[in-house]
Amino acid sequence: MEKESFDYSKVPHNFGLCATADCPHADTCLRRITYTHTPASVTFPPTLNPKTIEAMAGKCEYYRSNKKVHYAKGFVRTTEALAVSASGTFRYGLIGSWGIRRYYQKRKGETLLSPAEQQKVIALAKKLGLQQEEYFDSYVEEYNW
Repeated sequence: MEKESFDYSKVPHNFGLCATADCPHADTCLRRITYTHTPASVTFPPTLNPKTIEAMAGKCEYYRSNKKVHYAKGFVRTTEALAVSASGTFRYGLIGSWGIRRYYQKRKGETLLSPAEQQKVIALAKKLGLQQEEYFDSYVEEYNW
């Protein structure tokens, strides 16, 4: 099985990198891995202060695992399956948590849903009487930036 190549273009603009090579978690830390893949064209990458990392004495609070997360993409199928009488409660319940703009971005799949957000959608749909095998339009595996 061929190892997946790292695509630096997917790194969020404000994602902090780590230059600490002797960290015991360097091999699995997304911040360190991203740092090692930073292209020469990025003159000033956002980097954590090595003194801050050193002061944490091996218990880095900025560690980010390089394991990909199972994100959901969109839940239009759920909104269409809800009874008309429950659709407003569902929509306003999630808008109350995320705001109107984020709700529609997540609903259409423009913004991914974390596992915790997926549970929130499923719990609310079930509370309103909707039982389905699948609540989301599709899934993707991505890093937890």
